[in-house]
Amino acid sequence: MASQNRPPQTRQLTKPKFDKLSDVKPGIHGYNTYVKIEEIKKEQIKRYDGSTLIVAEGLAGDETGVIRFRVVGEYANQLEKGKSYAWRNGLSEVVQERHRLSLDQFGRITPEKDDLVVVNQNGKKYSDIEYVRKEPRPNTNRRENRDNRDNRDNRDNRDNRDNRDNRDNRDNRENRDNRDNRGQRRPQGNRGNRGGNQKRD
Repeated sequence: MASQNRPPQTRQLTKPKFDKLSDVKPGIHGYNTYVKIEEIKKEQIKRYDGSTLIVAEGLAGDETGVIRFRVVGEYANQLEKGKSYAWRNGLSEVVQERHRLSLDQFGRITPEKDDLVVVNQNGKKYSDIEYVRKEPRPNTNRRENRDNRDNRDNRDNRDNRDNRDNRDNRDNRENRDNRDNRGQRRPQGNRGNRGGNQKRD
């Protein structure tokens, strides 16, 4: 009864953490950052169903440097040059070996005060860095495990074959013994002496 009268517990929301562009590494998804739009170019793409899609591409930055971006959809139409924005749940991707900011399906962009971000044009140009995809190293352990498994299977097959051969040999020996026993007949008396011994002439 006491638990029913207890007030429901409310979960306290925590403030999202916003990173600098220097902390947004390639392949990191779900980041939050503040940027100011330095360059922007918008384009309308016509879909197969006849509708149009807005695509915005350009250059954004903060006090650590600048980076290229690409936004598709409703947020692309809201971006303007010289404005500051909060980039939430962003997508960090590498396209043609270049780092670029984008949004996933759960990301959003909200306008902020224009003086919130000061762009350092002499800072690092993150999209000028060329990234090379690393080739996956061969998993030698997997190959060794496969070889060991093959050897174990071969050993098991050999053991099964040996057991089967031993069983066949035992069966053959038993069959031969039974055949030998069947070939032996018990000694019988003289058939001419039926009814007891008879006197010879």
